[in-house]
Amino acid sequence: MSSDIRFYIPESETIPTELRLYVGDILVTYEKKNKGFIFYINLENQEKALEVAKTITQQIILEHDESQHGVTWETVSLKAIPQEERYKLGTIVEWKYRIRDSY
Repeated sequence: MSSDIRFYIPESETIPTELRLYVGDILVTYEKKNKGFIFYINLENQEKALEVAKTITQQIILEHDESQHGVTWETVSLKAIPQEERYKLGTIVEWKYRIRDSY
């Protein structure tokens, strides 16, 4: 999976109302949840959607992990959330993490 991750703000919006990323050419909207994130990935293929989510989470960990200062980000779970087939528009992936502080 390409690690080409770009934050995306549509030109037609002055104040964005959704958080959006492009991972390669795949649009992902997301929101922060308590101790995690929910990714809405515009892909029907659940395996590929999980790969996209893993690419994003690895980048978040890489940018925020400060193991030299005793702070380590760890993935608790990364899973697709089941949806009712008639409402399915892509894949929803939930990522839960914890931050370990050795101090």
